Parts: sequence; C-alpha cells; structure tokens
Amino acid sequence: MKTTIKDLARELGLAVSTVSRALNGSYGVHPETIERVRQKAMELGYIPNMGAQQLVGKSSKLIGVFIPEFEFEATPEFMEFFPLLHQALRSFGKDAILFSIPYPGDTGKTGSRLNEWIVMRNLEGCLFLPPFSTNHPLIRDALELNIPCVNFADALGPRCSIVNSDDREGGRMAARYLAEKGHRTIGYINGPGHLHICRERYAGFCEGLAEFGIAHSPDQAAEGDFSGTSGGKAAHMLQSTVDGMTAVFCANDLMAMGAMSAFAQEERRVPQDLSVIGYDGTFFTAYVYPPLTTIRHPYERLSTKAVELLMELLNGGTGRRVVIPPAIMERMSVSQRELGM
Repeated sequence: MKTTIKDLARELGLAVSTVSRALNGSYGVHPETIERVRQKAMELGYIPNMGAQQLVGKSSKLIGVFIPEFEFEATPEFMEFFPLLHQALRSFGKDAILFSIPYPGDTGKTGSRLNEWIVMRNLEGCLFLPPFSTNHPLIRDALELNIPCVNFADALGPRCSIVNSDDREGGRMAARYLAEKGHRTIGYINGPGHLHICRERYAGFCEGLAEFGIAHSPDQAAEGDFSGTSGGKAAHMLQSTVDGMTAVFCANDLMAMGAMSAFAQEERRVPQDLSVIGYDGTFFTAYVYPPLTTIRHPYERLSTKAVELLMELLNGGTGRRVVIPPAIMERMSVSQRELGM
C-alpha cells in the first residue's frame, strides 16, 4: 500500500500540515524536524504527489537529469545533451539537477536510490540519458514509482515516454554509404551486445548491406565497451582476422577514434588503406585527423522533444514514443574504392 502524508504524520506524531511544510522546505519548520520527516519519508518509501503539489502552487520546478558513470572514459553524449536539455527546461520555467549514476549498476533486487532522491530534492520529473534502459535498476524504479520521466532507450510506461534517434536507420545509413563508396568487406565494432541501441545499429547495418547484396558474417564483427581502448583492441583483432577488409564501422565515435589510433600504430593509413566511420556525431569528431565521418544524432531535436514529452506527462499526459532520424556527417575518414580492388 502506498504511504501517504497522513501515515508520515502518524508515525512521527506531528500534524499533517507540519509534515507537508517540512517536505516542501517551507519557512518556519525547525531543521531537525525537516530532517526527521525526510528520513521517515525515505524509510517508508513515501513519494510526493506531484500533481497535487502543482495544484497548490508548491511545485519544486526541479527536474532530475541522470547521466551514466562508467569506470572508463566518460560518455561524451553528456556534453552534447545537458546544455540543450537545460535550455529547453528553462523555457518551461524548470531547472535541472544533475545525478551521475554508476552504469550498469546493481542488477539485483536492491534497486536504486531514486526514491530517496525524489523525496530529498522534491523532483517533479526525471530525464534519463543513454544508455539507461529497462534493464537498469534506476529505470525499473522509475516505472514502479510512476514518476513522470523520459528516457532515450526503450522504457515505456503510463508515466514514462521515450524519444529515440532511429538507431536501426542509422546503421542502414552507414552501410549504404560505405557500399556506395565501393566497400564490400567491412568490419563492425559493436558496443555491449545486451544494449538495445547496439542491437538496433548492427541489425540496421546488416540490412543496409543486404540492399547491395552483401552478407555480413559474424566473424567480421567484434565487441567493445564504447571506450576508445576497446575500439583499438577490436580494430587490431579485425585487422588480423578479416581478409581483404577495407573499412570499419564503429557503434560510437570513441571506438572509431580508438580504431584510427590502432591503425596508425600499424602504419595503416585512414582513409587510403582503411576507411572508418563512427556513430553519435559528438562535436570533437571534427577535430581528429582525418576528421571522422559519423552518423550524428539530432541532439537539438531530441533534447527539445524530450522536454516537451516530459511537460506532457507533468500535465497529465500518457507515456508515448517519438523516433527522430539521424543524419550522416561526411568528412574525410572514408575513401572511394573502385570495385574489384
């Protein structure tokens, strides 16, 4: 049974009005009382009624933005998304508070601290950056708590919306581009295979090659972990095992740059000897040498739409999914090859 504010008041021996004011950080409540109330709220799993708070003019205006925390290189998508999300939130009179969360995190039954953060920060809603998806405790708790939230992966619920860059189409775009440039033996460096975005990008890549009558063998694929180091190791392995390989498609930009570095160490030139294409379109890919051709997420449209979907939920809407196509950024890391070479 859901804990109510009356339950908190009864447990603490306080008036309902005092508990309400303590939870909302109102003036006139002793700090020790506020701390007692918040601790009891966390203990009992109390979640504020967001809609009721807004009706009485007590909304916090705070939106939690959750980014993944890896043991290796930080995901560069945060640098693309957060300023745009914050700008869009401000246009609706909201502000953002940032949470850096270990990924993949605890996959057992202990869940996350989302309940605690919602209570302590009085969050109205949440935005979950990639790659948080339904297999992460944070998202599972968000769906169970029924807090208005938007993610960029695969979690959909009554109070949870999705906005996606079309990863499957992005994979197709990369395959078509390489095939049109004359490449027929193409290595693929994927991210963690359990992630939805990785499965979609590789499936689209295989479909795009099939349009040109090219079958992609699993032996031509390697798996990384999205880090540049893993991209370099995977590139070295593919270079050793895939005969006649002329190009490599990587499931993110960091792995693509790791691959380029590995090829340089082996004195293989990009793009003269091997072409490389990345995925994500992060801003710094224009400043490597050669500048990286990549499939770019429409960060501006994704951020704006994510905030619009969250506002829908905060105003009583139901969770839904919106898919936005990516675009290819053609630079200098892919060469034209004559068929038969």
